[in-house]
Amino acid sequence: MKIVDQAKRFVESLHQLANRSGWDWRRCPHCGSTTTRKHSAYPRRAWFFEGRRVFRVQRHRCLSCERTHSEQSALLIRGSWYSREVHRMAIDQWQHTGSSLRRVAEWVRSWLGKQERWWNWRPLDPKGGAEQRCYLGASTVHRWVDKAGERAKEMVRGQLADVPASLQMGRTGCGPVCVTGQSGWSGRRWW
Repeated sequence: MKIVDQAKRFVESLHQLANRSGWDWRRCPHCGSTTTRKHSAYPRRAWFFEGRRVFRVQRHRCLSCERTHSEQSALLIRGSWYSREVHRMAIDQWQHTGSSLRRVAEWVRSWLGKQERWWNWRPLDPKGGAEQRCYLGASTVHRWVDKAGERAKEMVRGQLADVPASLQMGRTGCGPVCVTGQSGWSGRRWW
């Protein structure tokens, strides 16, 4: 599957998740039964670009198989304290600016929690309390980058399918450069 098709499928899956109704969530994902009932709820306190927001996550219990499941949001990633937009922004900042993981975590943390470097940017803003502090660490950003890399590695095979090879060669001051599809090219070496 091509990379563009994968991106389209990902966006479509988010739209489908966001457009699910309450009736759609009643269907048990384990056995497919629609005989479910609400089974409590729990709060999710996730960080977004605007700061921390609280979501109420509804749980359901299937009367057929007695298993429980929770409703999901397209904005949240299961098990994370940070929203999907924060994950993507941190990974993009690391990838496109070439910053270290520690520096990316510091910038994202400053922006989300309006702390640390935020006071250099906006010294007249009122300071928030300890409950408003963001504790994003470089190890968390590193885990996100690793997970994204593992997913990308799984999807590499076949991404360039149906892309025609130009069969052209180029040359830089350092030596020959291979353009898509040249034989003899293996990784970074010429054979």
